[in-house]
Amino acid sequence: MIKVEEIKEVYNFEPKYTFSQLEQNLPKGFEAKIQDGSLYKAVRRLTDKVYPTEENSYEKKWFDFYLPLKRRGYFILVPLGIILYDKRFFLAFPHSNVEVHTGKEKNEFYLCLIQQTVEFSRVLKKDPGIIAKAIPFDIRTGHVLGKYVLEDLLPIEKKEEILKLYGDHGKRGKRSRGVSLSDYLNTAALCYKAAFGSKTNGLTAEQMYRKWADGRDCGMLRRKNKKSKKDFSHWLDTEAHCGGHPFEIVFSWFGHGIHLFPPDLNNPYFTLRVTNYMYALAFLEMVKEFIKNRIPFKAHKLEGVLDYLSGESYFTVNAHDEHNIFYSYEDRKLLRHIEWDEPNILIWKASPNIQELLNV
Repeated sequence: MIKVEEIKEVYNFEPKYTFSQLEQNLPKGFEAKIQDGSLYKAVRRLTDKVYPTEENSYEKKWFDFYLPLKRRGYFILVPLGIILYDKRFFLAFPHSNVEVHTGKEKNEFYLCLIQQTVEFSRVLKKDPGIIAKAIPFDIRTGHVLGKYVLEDLLPIEKKEEILKLYGDHGKRGKRSRGVSLSDYLNTAALCYKAAFGSKTNGLTAEQMYRKWADGRDCGMLRRKNKKSKKDFSHWLDTEAHCGGHPFEIVFSWFGHGIHLFPPDLNNPYFTLRVTNYMYALAFLEMVKEFIKNRIPFKAHKLEGVLDYLSGESYFTVNAHDEHNIFYSYEDRKLLRHIEWDEPNILIWKASPNIQELLNV
């Protein structure tokens, strides 16, 4: 952490805006559009002087610009990415995007942000080490092991035991020669009973499915002959093509929950898969129940699920990912366990002429 006064004294620079002002001016939704010719020209001049991080025939990306700002008496840097696509610039702030076109609008706030970014680039060129000191811990990205994030971890010995049981189960090589709708629902009922226990009391297999599944069954429950393997196979081949909805036996509003895919000619076994790891423990109970009942099945990414439950997988810090966490300054105990990403710095094509870049 660096005091604003120190930046003024050492580098003769003071940010014009505070972090709060940035938050107030960012779009309320995920993205906003600004048609400002002066802003567009300033962004173009800035990016013309720097080698892109990535580029192809469609777009160019610069990931590592930094906005100089003030926050509670401290100097901070906030990462800014810029993308050029179809003659449009996209300013990528943490959790928000601003699309920039040419036009007659005047947005002094964003124009000044770009100018300040340009002006402070001379400091970064001389002292790139300042970046790691100035990006706040609630903005800087990194990784942390799940054992420092989750509570009630699965013991490593239990993880190894389950992997061995699953491996031994697979070695038996048991296969399914097809299933009827009744077979499928009864197999799903094993999952429900294992995961939800007494909540399944008094419910039939179909009632359990209706209670916990996605609900979009693509006509599956309307099959007339529920005990016919041929009829269910015909439905799979002709009517079940609506994504995985009929087989999401545990629905989730975020992504997907738990899928149970029936056997087919290419995969003569059931397939269990969990997407939202909020249901990881329920998924694990289902796996154990299948092993116990010698159901022919494969558990998609079982080892990854066990790594998650035992705290051996990584969480991304301050960025969206499969498993992520956003750091809060109240959680000081977590801080010492985070492995921070090393910040990068863009390469200028030549020493930047600050006055030229600022001349908008």
